[in-house]
Amino acid sequence: MELIQLRYFVAIARTVSFTAAAEGLHVSQPALSYQMRRLEQELGTKLFVRKGRSIALSPDGELFLPLAQDVLFRADDAVRVLKENLRVEAGEVRLGCNPSVSTYVIPSLLAEFRRSYPRVRVELLEGGDFDLHQMVQTGSIDFAVASAPGAPQTMAVTPLGAEDLHIITSPAHRLAGRSSCALSEFESDDWAFPNDSYNLALLVKEACRHSGFEPRVAYQAGPIEAVKNFVRQGLGVSALPSTALRGSGREGMTVIDIEGGLTRSLSLIRGRDRSMTRAAKALTELVAATVTGMMEHPPPGRTAAPGAATPGTGERAGQEAS
Repeated sequence: MELIQLRYFVAIARTVSFTAAAEGLHVSQPALSYQMRRLEQELGTKLFVRKGRSIALSPDGELFLPLAQDVLFRADDAVRVLKENLRVEAGEVRLGCNPSVSTYVIPSLLAEFRRSYPRVRVELLEGGDFDLHQMVQTGSIDFAVASAPGAPQTMAVTPLGAEDLHIITSPAHRLAGRSSCALSEFESDDWAFPNDSYNLALLVKEACRHSGFEPRVAYQAGPIEAVKNFVRQGLGVSALPSTALRGSGREGMTVIDIEGGLTRSLSLIRGRDRSMTRAAKALTELVAATVTGMMEHPPPGRTAAPGAATPGTGERAGQEAS
C-alpha cells in the first residue's frame, strides 16, 4: 500500500467522481483507476460501488476513509515537523483561544515569541470551547486554551488554573459603591453576555439559576469589548473574568466581587498523539506559563505570580483599591 494510493482514494471519495478526482490530482483517469484496482486487490475488497453513472463508497470504503485520512494527516504532519526542525522552512503554528485570552493575553505574548522565532508565522483562531475542541481533534490547530470539561481521551489536557469572575456595572449603578455583592442582588437587572458559543456565558447563567433567578438577557454580543460597552452605557450588568478586567480593560466601569466566589477554569489542550514542531512546543510552553501566572487559583504545585491578584474590586477605573 502506498501513500499515493491513499491520496487518490480520498480524492475520489471527496469528489464522488473518478473524472473530477483525476482533474484535481492532475493525473489521467486510467492511471487513477489502475491505482484504485491495485489498492482494492491488496485490501481484498471493493471500496466503491457503481450506481448507474455515479459511484458511492461501499460499506468497507466508508470504514476505510477516516483511517486513510488519518494516515495522510500523520504523514503530512511528520514531513512538516521534520522540515521545520531542519530549518528548511520557517513553519507555522496554529493556536486557538477563547475571546478573553486572545484579546488580553496573546498579543503581548506573541510579541515576545516573535523575538525568538522571527520566521515562524502564528495563526490565531478565536472560538468557543466546543469549536476549539473540534479544531484540536481534527488537527486544524496545534493547540488551544479553553475550558476543557469532558475532553475526550484523544486530547492531552494541561490545567492552567482558575480565575475569578467579577460583576461589572456602570459607575451610576445602584450597587456601584459596593465592594462585593451576591448574584441574587442583580435579579432585577438587564444582563449583557457574550454569545452562548462561549462557555463563559453559560457558566454565569447557570450560577444565576443556582442563586434563584433566571438572568434577563437584554443584549447578547460576540466580543467581550462589546459587552463592556453595553455596561459602560448603563444598559445592563455582566460578569467577566479577571483577565478581561486588568489595567485599561476596566475603564468606565465598576468591578464588584461576587460573594461566595465564582471561577472559570482554563486548560491547554492538544492532540494526545500528535507531533509538534520545535516552535509549536516553545509557544505551548510560553502560553502555559503566561496564562498560569495570571490565574488567581493556579493548579496544584504552582503558585500565583505577583500581580495575579484580582484587578481591583469595588472601585472605578483610575482609583487605587483600598
